[in-house]
Amino acid sequence: MDDYQAVRELLSVPPLSPGVERAGRERLDAAFAQERARSRRRVAGWSALGLGLAGVAAAALVVTSAAPPTPPAPQGVIVAQDGKRFLLAAATSVASVPDDGAWWGSTLVSGREFRAPGGGYTLRQSRSEETWIPADPEASTWYRWTYLGAGPATPRDETAWRAEGAPTSWTYDGKDTPGLPTEDRALGVVRAAPGKPDTFSSEDWDFRIVMAGRPLTKMNELPGTPEGVRELLKGPDDRSTVDNVTRLLFFAPVTSETRAAAYRLLASMPEVAAVGQVTDELGRTGQAIEYRSAEFPTTAYAGETRTRLVIDPNDGRPLSIETRSVADGTLLEFTAVRESHWAHENPLKEKK
Repeated sequence: MDDYQAVRELLSVPPLSPGVERAGRERLDAAFAQERARSRRRVAGWSALGLGLAGVAAAALVVTSAAPPTPPAPQGVIVAQDGKRFLLAAATSVASVPDDGAWWGSTLVSGREFRAPGGGYTLRQSRSEETWIPADPEASTWYRWTYLGAGPATPRDETAWRAEGAPTSWTYDGKDTPGLPTEDRALGVVRAAPGKPDTFSSEDWDFRIVMAGRPLTKMNELPGTPEGVRELLKGPDDRSTVDNVTRLLFFAPVTSETRAAAYRLLASMPEVAAVGQVTDELGRTGQAIEYRSAEFPTTAYAGETRTRLVIDPNDGRPLSIETRSVADGTLLEFTAVRESHWAHENPLKEKK
């Protein structure tokens, strides 16, 4: 297993298509060599959007932006298409949020749904991922991961689970074990019981985004206009560009100005469709948009999928990103943003 495959196994979002991945590898390899020469520090082999392993979902943004050039996006006024005006409201709200601090903290809840052995019911497995990324590029990134367990996904699934004797673990063929990349999965096992929090820091990973041939700190060199965001994050096709903008919104420690520009850009893109009001996987109400992703889900689902973004238009907070089947809307995997903000203190460092 190479380093890139190992990283993807730790992520809770879809991996990249082969062509995009190859282009990204070349860009990242060159950037790592430059960074090592600059700082003389050991880098573990992957640069991402200041997110740590809990949010390296945004690494897709770095890689796809390394795709072959596309014609410049048309300049002009960004206009929201029907049903997506709530994105403009979200942009206005988020633009006023303070974005200064020494640490970018985020707490995510990620999960996957899959069939129990025998296919009698659906299981949901989840974990909490807290990450604190320093504005200081020489400081360590801190993490706290907690396995939240697994169990029946719905009341109907619970009935079928009880009929099977309410098992507390499920054993699969080790080569085809679904779910999150836990230690147990290598053994072919999915466990119901939650795990203990694991808090640690790392200097071995350089979580500075590498874009335009240079590392960025706090992402404050990113553009603050929709046209600028589109030009910087454009992929080999429009679907890849939407993927990039989505990762920026949900996982990157960017300024409020850049986040607002990303919302305005999504509002103008015909590849993005409004869904209306929905409830996310943590029970919060928000407005949703959907699009056909250029990425592949990490689950074993073989059908077509769509990516759903749930946003709180009142304050501009991203709530969740979900992968669902096109056929019937079944949830396959999700990452919910419980909290994300800039702060002057890192609570994980203080408790260590």
